[in-house]
Amino acid sequence: MRMTEPSQASPYPLDREAYERLLQRVSFLDQWFEPSIEGIENIPRDEGALIVTNHGHFGIDLPVLLRLILEGRGRIVRSLGDRVVFALPIFRDLAHSMGAIEGEPKATVRLLQDDQLVLVYPGGAKEALSTPEDAYRLQWENSHGFIRTALRAQKPIIPVAGLGNEELYVQVVSQDRVRHSGVGQLISQLLGDKYVMPIYMGLGALPFPTELHYIVGDPIRLPHGPEAADDPETVSILHRQVTETTQRLIDDGLARRDGDGAVSRGTT
Repeated sequence: MRMTEPSQASPYPLDREAYERLLQRVSFLDQWFEPSIEGIENIPRDEGALIVTNHGHFGIDLPVLLRLILEGRGRIVRSLGDRVVFALPIFRDLAHSMGAIEGEPKATVRLLQDDQLVLVYPGGAKEALSTPEDAYRLQWENSHGFIRTALRAQKPIIPVAGLGNEELYVQVVSQDRVRHSGVGQLISQLLGDKYVMPIYMGLGALPFPTELHYIVGDPIRLPHGPEAADDPETVSILHRQVTETTQRLIDDGLARRDGDGAVSRGTT
C-alpha cells in the first residue's frame, strides 16, 4: 500500500516464531505457483532497506515473496498493509502474524533505522485493482511518501519486479462498471472509491496456478541527507529514478519470459 502522512504510531511488535510458523503453513503455495527469485544477493543480510515492488491481485503472492527472502537471506520483512486490512480483527491478527504494520511513515522510519527490511507497494489499491490493459504498468504517480521515508531513514531502496502476480485471476467485470452499481456505490460511501473491487474469475475462489518469479534489482542509495525529504524537487527526481528502474526490471523480465515479441509498457 501507499504510506499515509506522518503519525505518532509505533511499529507493532513482531513475533518471529509466529512469523516463521505462518510462512511455513503457506509453503503449500510453492506447489501451486512454483516461485523463483533472482538477484536475492541484493537483499542485505544485516542492513535496513525499503523494498518497493508492483502490486498483484489482492497481494496474494506476498507470503510467497516473504518466504523466498526468509529462506534465501534469513531476513524477516515487515510489510506495510492498508488500513482496511487492520479494520477487522481476523485480518488484523493475520497481518500482524505476517509482520505487517499500517503504512505509517514514522513507524516505517523507526523500523528502517533499526536495520529492518520493510516492503511497500507504492501503487496501493489503485495498482492492485487496475484494468488488464494496465497490467505490469506501475501506477506510482501520486505516491512519493516512500521516497521521503527512505530519505529520512537514510536507507537504500531495493526495487523488485514481480512477474506472474497479474495472472492470478481474470478480470471479468471492470472496477468502473462495479462502481456504478448499487453495491459499488455503497462500498464507495463506506470505504472510499478506490476500494471498489472489480469482479474476478479464478478456479473458483482459488487463483490460477501461475508461475511466480521475482527479480531483485541493485540497491538504490539516495545521495542526499534526511533534509532532502522536505525538498519536493529532489523527491520528484528520486521518485522518477526509482519508478523507472523498477519498471525496467519488470519490462526486461517480461521480455525474457514472453520472448522478443513482448511489448514494452514504458515508464510512468
